[in-house]
Amino acid sequence: MACSGFIFVLFALTGVSVGIDASCNAKRGKTTCVTEDLLEMLIRINSRKSGSDEKIKPAFYASLIGDVSLSDSNKVLKFEDVRVNRGRGYDLSTGIFTATRDGLYHFSCVIYGDRGDDVGYQLNKNESLYVKGYSNNGAYEASTLSVLMELKKGDRVYIQHRHSGNTDKVIGSDHSSFGGFFLQEQNPQNKVIKYS
Repeated sequence: MACSGFIFVLFALTGVSVGIDASCNAKRGKTTCVTEDLLEMLIRINSRKSGSDEKIKPAFYASLIGDVSLSDSNKVLKFEDVRVNRGRGYDLSTGIFTATRDGLYHFSCVIYGDRGDDVGYQLNKNESLYVKGYSNNGAYEASTLSVLMELKKGDRVYIQHRHSGNTDKVIGSDHSSFGGFFLQEQNPQNKVIKYS
């Protein structure tokens, strides 16, 4: 079967128009025209673009705008000044990061206490304590946490007050912050593989 002449293709989804002038002698079921190969290639490229959200490496960083008094032992700190939120895993209304994919993550936070007040806090994975933090009672003392954590999609990570019966004050004005990012995924056999 002979293909000849000018073929014009408009891709509405990508907004790309491709004009091809080609001729070939294609035998049905054995070979294809160059234009058919190009069409197939463009369709594959377009389908890859639509699935790219699944490969976003989640990352977030947020700081505390105003000072916060923590009087409840289970109060979650809400870092409202969100500067990075790739993958939209961090919810500023709750202060909670929710993993959007399985893998190894890194989290860090800085908690800055007010004028001699110590601040007891913890980093939680779901509803369980993962690691404790404590800002010493010197004037304007800060405490920093840095942890690695294996997460499944849907796991939640957040900073929570842990001194029952005490009121601790955390300084905002960009002195206290919380952030995290995806490091690598795991394959089904639980062998760690790098994601780049």
